[in-house]
Amino acid sequence: MPVITVDWWQGNDRERRSHLVSELAAATSRVTGCAPDEVTVIVRDCEPGAVPHGGASEGRPGTADPGEVGLGHGSPW
Repeated sequence: MPVITVDWWQGNDRERRSHLVSELAAATSRVTGCAPDEVTVIVRDCEPGAVPHGGASEGRPGTADPGEVGLGHGSPW
């Protein structure tokens, strides 16, 4: 079962998030041959300018805030 993690800036609305999850699940299903409901999509909201996963960019320490997490193809995220 594929798992996809998406980090994106806070402020995107639920409709756009839901559409993103659906499209990622559908594309992954086509490529891997698994059913779309077997694809897990995790969406994390990050503060603009933050570096996801605690990494560093341009010498700045990571300041990502995972925020809300949406799991699964049928997620309301």
